[in-house]
Amino acid sequence: MDEKLEVEAKIKALLEARGEFYKLFDENSVKFGQTDVFDFDSCGDLKFKEAYAKFYDYDYAIRKLLPYLYKAYGVKFNV
Repeated sequence: MDEKLEVEAKIKALLEARGEFYKLFDENSVKFGQTDVFDFDSCGDLKFKEAYAKFYDYDYAIRKLLPYLYKAYGVKFNV
């Protein structure tokens, strides 16, 4: 696969994973009025295993993209 297409696919996967991560929060939270501001004091319990799975997918998508960014900008980090 062309490197540009691979990076585009990885960015798309990252954004999809991010969307799922925040969807989980939205489904398990209370917000102030008609805003996007979480009222954490009124939230019920969040299933840790499910939250971790969503975060892991998001984190994994980021880590899959990082080597391309490191290469493009000549930087290195231990993540």
